[in-house]
Amino acid sequence: MIRQNFVNFAAAMNREITFRFKQFAISDSNCGMKTGTDGVTLGAWVSCRDVHSVIDVGAGSGLISLMIAQRSPVARIHAVEIDPGAASDARFNVDASPWSRRIDVVNDDISHYTPDTPPDLIVSNPPFFNTGETSADSCRAAARHESSLTCRTLLEYACANLADTGRLAIIIPAERSDEIIYNAEMIHLKVRRQCLLHSKPDQVPFRVMIEFMRHDGPIELEDMTIRGHHGYYTPEFKKLTENFYL
Repeated sequence: MIRQNFVNFAAAMNREITFRFKQFAISDSNCGMKTGTDGVTLGAWVSCRDVHSVIDVGAGSGLISLMIAQRSPVARIHAVEIDPGAASDARFNVDASPWSRRIDVVNDDISHYTPDTPPDLIVSNPPFFNTGETSADSCRAAARHESSLTCRTLLEYACANLADTGRLAIIIPAERSDEIIYNAEMIHLKVRRQCLLHSKPDQVPFRVMIEFMRHDGPIELEDMTIRGHHGYYTPEFKKLTENFYL
């Protein structure tokens, strides 16, 4: 369970706790994108096997960084977030967590950030939209619109910086998966793991989680439904997130 001193710390800093997990909590009042199912699902699904160095691109409130820190006792995580408000939330959440010594929050554009050592894992819940109207809320617009971070930029950054056996893990809209996989292939990043996410049974996938690697090989394919017809979480989704959701 989350520590009482987090609650006390949040009160002292005049911070609202917006989401409580089993071992940490999130304050995201300054983030354009709030805590949601996409981030939680990716943070629980991404493989943490043999992970020692991680870059969380567009880290927002630090949710995925904290989830990986909980799952991997040795990972050193660099949470890179361009928006100062979101970076402030991430820094607060990390400082109040049990893993503050293993997570560095970096307020910078990812294109300006060069890791000291090639990361074993780059993870991102990137902006979704590359066309159409942006939100009236400028922070939310920047967080959700691809003007701030394109998937092409993310793929090229991973290609330039990943360790030889490292992985890039992302969650994207299902309708963009073919385009993004094609762009990855063009720079020699290969799909090695993929999970189609359905919001309910008998519905087409609405999100896809993908892990890319530099080297070709077998592809692990998965299918997951988040909620049943009754609206409750499915057994498979509850099992995936059981170490996080209260």
